[in-house]
Amino acid sequence: MLGGFKAVRSDSLKSLLMLGLALVALFPASARATPVKPALEVVVLGSGGPRAFGRAGSSYIVLVEGTPRILVDAGPGAFLRIGELQLDVEKVDTVLLTHLHVDHSSDLPAFLNDRALTSDGPVEYRIFGPDGEGVFPKTSRFIDLLVGDGNAFAYQKTFGARETFTVRDLAIRLDAPLTKIVDENGLVVEEIATHHGDCPSVAYRISYKGVTVVFSGDMDASALANLVQLTKNADLLIFNCAVLDPPDSPPQLYDLHTPPGKIGQAARDSGVKSLLLSHLAPDVEGEQEAVRKSIRASYEGPVAFATDKMRVAVSPPLRK
Repeated sequence: MLGGFKAVRSDSLKSLLMLGLALVALFPASARATPVKPALEVVVLGSGGPRAFGRAGSSYIVLVEGTPRILVDAGPGAFLRIGELQLDVEKVDTVLLTHLHVDHSSDLPAFLNDRALTSDGPVEYRIFGPDGEGVFPKTSRFIDLLVGDGNAFAYQKTFGARETFTVRDLAIRLDAPLTKIVDENGLVVEEIATHHGDCPSVAYRISYKGVTVVFSGDMDASALANLVQLTKNADLLIFNCAVLDPPDSPPQLYDLHTPPGKIGQAARDSGVKSLLLSHLAPDVEGEQEAVRKSIRASYEGPVAFATDKMRVAVSPPLRK
C-alpha cells in the first residue's frame, strides 16, 4: 500500500510539473513578473550630524517609481554612500537644501562632479534652498560661490557634462505661506519656512501617486506649527532628532533643535502615519528607548531610527 501511494504521488507530481511548465510557456510574462516598485522610496545616505562618530552627515535620495530623482541635503559622506550603494544618479535633477550648515551641504560639489562625469549629455539642475540672512548667503549665492565663474569650483560646470543651474531662494519668515515649488507629471514638492537658530531653514513635502514624505531639516520648536501644516496626513515624516528632552542636552542646543517630547506632539497633531528619526547625535543614539518613550507619550504611530544606507518604501496605510 505504501509503495502504491508513493507511485501515485510520484505520477501526480510529474503531472503537476508538466502543467507548470506548460503555463510558463503559455504565459512567460506572468511567470517572470517583477515586483511593483513603490511610488516613492527614500534612501538614507547620511543619518548623522556635525560630529564625526561613524555616520555620514544628513543626506537622502528620493526615488520616484524606482528611479533616483531628488537629492535632499548633501552632508559629508553622501558621495561615499552613493558609491557604496551603486546608485545611478543619471536622472537626479532636483536638489532640495534645508539649510546651508556644513553637515547638510558640504558634499554638494562632489555630487555634482559625480553626476557630470557619468552623464551622457548636458545636465540641468533645479536647486531650492533658503534665502539668506546674517552670515548665511542665499542659496543662489551659495551655488554661485561654488561653481560660478571665478569661484571655488568654476571648472566643475564643464569638466564632465555641461551643467546649468536654476536656483530658487525660498522665503524664511515663519509667516510666509506654504508654497508649491514643483508640480509635474504627478510629482509635487512643497515647502515652508522653519527656524534653526540664526541659520535660515526650510522643510519639504514630496508627494507622488497618493503617497507623501516630509523632511523636517534641522529646526527648533518655534517652527512646529509650520511643520504640522506641511505634514498634514503625510505617510512618513523624517524628523531630525539631535537632542534629548530638557535638561539632558546643553541648553543652547534647544535654540537649534526640537526635543523628542515635542517631536511626538507634532507627529500627533499632523496625523502623520509613521516617523523616522534622523540626524542623530551620539547621546540620542545611546538613549533610543528613552527617546522612543518620550515620543510615545503623544504619538501612537510607528517610530524608527535611521541608519546610513537604510531604504524606506513610502506606502499608503492599509485600507480597513
